[in-house]
Amino acid sequence: MRRPLLAWSLILYGVLGFALVLGGAMIGLELASRIERLATTADGTLAAAVRSTDAAADAFTNVDGSLSEAETSAAAAGALARDASGTLASLARAMELSVFGAQPLLPLAGEFDASAEQASALGETLDRVGGSLGATRTDVTSIGTELDELSVQLAGLRDANGSGGTAPPLRPFVILLLSWLLVPAVGGLLAGLALLRRPRTSP
Repeated sequence: MRRPLLAWSLILYGVLGFALVLGGAMIGLELASRIERLATTADGTLAAAVRSTDAAADAFTNVDGSLSEAETSAAAAGALARDASGTLASLARAMELSVFGAQPLLPLAGEFDASAEQASALGETLDRVGGSLGATRTDVTSIGTELDELSVQLAGLRDANGSGGTAPPLRPFVILLLSWLLVPAVGGLLAGLALLRRPRTSP
């Protein structure tokens, strides 16, 4: 009585093992395939993000160079405007020259004074523009630095994935695991069948 019960228990264990392996194969292989696709997609997305961030950082670097040149030019133009203002003021004073009590050039002095004031105002405006460009350049440099850091972090995240553009071989691992689980199921089924076929010995 015990032998048939043990045999059928082993057969049932084997059948259940086969069913579990079959279900695991259907679900596990599909899941492994999906994970592999997601890993490949994630790596491609990270690679694209690194390239885009590098391009943005390079663009800000170029902008910083252009702003630096513009700041230098504005400062130089402001200095030239102030020099011109001083020259025009000197000309205005020279126009006040008195010849035998008369000042024939005096009308021109007012024009030169007005031009000197305009040149001085332009110089101040250019100084403010240069200061604004300097502040903007500082902001741009800060943004460019942050983008460089983000690019490094994204590259590190991609390297941490360790796939190098290829997904980890999950399907072979699933197949190996299912094969390992299949061994006791086959063993139980064969042992149960062998017990059923073994002739009964008389007590």
